[in-house]
Parts: sequence; structure tokens; C-alpha cells
Amino acid sequence: MQSPQPVGHCALCKSGDREVIQTQSLALLNRDEPCRIDFSICRTCGHLQQWPPVPPELMDYHYRTFATYELFGDVAQLRAAPPQPHVQRFLSLVQDLAIAPGRAYEVGCASAAMLRHFRDCGWHVRGCDPSPSAVAQAKNIFGIEADLGSEEDAIPRQKNLDLILLSHVLEHLYDPPAALARFHAALAPHGYLVLEVPCAVGPEQLPPGWFTFEHLHYYQPGILQNMLRGAGFEPVESRIEMNAQHYPVIAIAARKRTDRDPGVADDDPTAGMRLARNYATRDTALWAATVERLRHIRQPAILYGAGIHTSQLLDRTDLAPQIIAIADRDSKKWGQMLAGKPVISPTELFANVQPAPVIISSYASEKQIIAALLAGGIAASRIKPLYSELPGSLMDGTTNARKR
Repeated sequence: MQSPQPVGHCALCKSGDREVIQTQSLALLNRDEPCRIDFSICRTCGHLQQWPPVPPELMDYHYRTFATYELFGDVAQLRAAPPQPHVQRFLSLVQDLAIAPGRAYEVGCASAAMLRHFRDCGWHVRGCDPSPSAVAQAKNIFGIEADLGSEEDAIPRQKNLDLILLSHVLEHLYDPPAALARFHAALAPHGYLVLEVPCAVGPEQLPPGWFTFEHLHYYQPGILQNMLRGAGFEPVESRIEMNAQHYPVIAIAARKRTDRDPGVADDDPTAGMRLARNYATRDTALWAATVERLRHIRQPAILYGAGIHTSQLLDRTDLAPQIIAIADRDSKKWGQMLAGKPVISPTELFANVQPAPVIISSYASEKQIIAALLAGGIAASRIKPLYSELPGSLMDGTTNARKR
């Protein structure tokens, strides 16, 4: 279990002075009571974070049971797949810095898809992940050994690593400075830490629901680099990609130092507070637009997607009374309840001949879900995306897909 930060203190500077930027009350799978989360800005250092954070035991249950980040699809195709964009960013960063292959360890490796590509480049690879199903996939699909558990358990057992990889992990950790200290101890002299996290810049580009259940921290570039220096690392390359995903990301390569640099303290929280407030205002407007888009749906409806976005959707709209079921492709969620609604399989959705609208509750995967619904025989007229339009040929009914 991850160690929680003190409830009354900033996770980075330990100040007790915060401003609550946004509060969410999220229904979670298989739980009767919603989870309340305050997203707060530290008035001392300007770091944006969950404050207080989600209880560690609830987060651990969520990762073990539902948020497993496992792969879906044909095994042969998964083994032959080219690197995903984020994997390519890691490979390019390591290659551009001419880091010689050695022993690489990935924290939060999921099913080891990234480690497979590092192995192809000559690295000896291993990783850890808290999801039993993801660890099993790493072994069965790619033949890569992964330790079951958190970095808090796994990293202290590692010594003289040449490279530690963290792809969208540091924002999930309760005590980032303590985790960085463990990574520092596990690296060989002059070993490297390479990480990527969502980047707290450009509030006008951030999507609805960017403040989310699983992310405990929202890193600004200066705060992140200063934290690395304070943990004994020397940042040697930093790359911000504004359009890499559905929000900006920052990738940093940092080399282990043998001496300690306390970093340059930045006690001016102004930039962080301005960003947080601007995004909160934008987020409110985005959810208001979603409410407007749903206004014409008055009959019972089905949601597609039983993830955190759906929890946010139900919190930010008055849609819940109309929902009769929530469909999801993840078999671990079938038969569970979310906000009092049953989670069903796509097969059950496709077999349902009732003409209920199907509202797609996903920002990142909306287009893929549209394609899956059409392939399953759901009429285009029933599909209700929240963030994009159906293709024109589908909007006017000139599609070859079967209709129900």
C-alpha cells in the first residue's frame, strides 16, 4: 500500500496553506458511497494536487481490481505492434542522449508493452505493477518478468540499475519526494531516470475532467525540475509536447548525482494559482456545454464507458436518473454497480433491441467507441458522442452498418 501524504500538508513543501480549486463527488465501481475529492493549490509553493488525497486503501483497491491498464486484442498483433507514441518519445529521448543499453526497470509497467521495445534495443528489462492481470500479460504476451506490487515494495530490492522508466506514474504517487529518493538509491552511479507526466501548462488546451481520481499531482515544469534536483538528480533534457495526447505532457531525463543539490526554491505560487483558477473556470464551462448537448435526451439511455470519466459525468450533470445501464468492454467490470446502475458487456448492449440512446462517456477513446458501436450494429441515430460529431455519412443515415 502506498504511503499517504499528511492530510493537512502539501505533499511537496509540507505547508498547510491551501486553496480549494475544485471539488468532485465521484461514484466508484462497487461502492455505495461517493468519494469526495478536493483539488487544491498550495499557497506556499504553488503545487496543484489532491488535498487531501484519495485514501490509499481505496486507490489500491481501484488499481488491483479495475484500473489495470491491460492490453486488449490479438496476441500476435500485440507482439508485432509498433511503439505507441509515448513509447516512441521515451525511446527517442534515451537514444538522443546516447544512453548505452544496460539494466532498465519500469515502474508501473502495466503489460510491459514499452519494456518490449527497450528489450528490442538491447536493454535487459524488468518492471513492477500493482495489477495482477497486467503482470500476467507481461509474462504471457512478451515473456517479461514483472514484480507484482507498488514501487514502494519493488524498488528497494533493486540495485545498480542503469535506467528507471516512469510513464505517467509520478502523478499517481502519494509521496513523490520519497519515491524519488528510492529511485536514486536503486540507480547505479550516473544512472538515469526518464519520466513523463501530464504537464500543467496551457489551461486553454486541457480537456474536461483533467482533475481526476487517479492523479494526485499536476506538475508544472519548474516545480518538477526543482523536485528532481532536491532528490539528487540533474535534469539533462526536458521536452514539452503540447499536442502529444489530449493534454500537454512533459518528458524529462535526469542523471543521478553523487552529490546533493538542494535545488532552487521557488516560493512564488502565483503562476500555479493562476493556472489552476483558469482551468477550473474552463472546466466548468466545458461541463456546461456537455449538459447543453445532453438536454434533448429525455428518454432512458445507456452509457458506454464505466471509467472515471463516467463518474465525473454523473457528478457534473443531472443525467443519472435517465441511465438504465452502463456498458464497458472490460470483463472485470461486468456485473458491478456504478452509481446504482448495472455494468453490462458490449454483447448485452448489442443484443438489446430497445431503441435507447447510447451516450459515449469517454474523451480519449470516443472515436474508437463510435466505430465499435457501429460495427456491433448500433444505429448511428442512437449514438450520442459528447465531444465530436459522427461522420457526415452516418449523420444522414447512409451507412452500411446494420441498424437496430
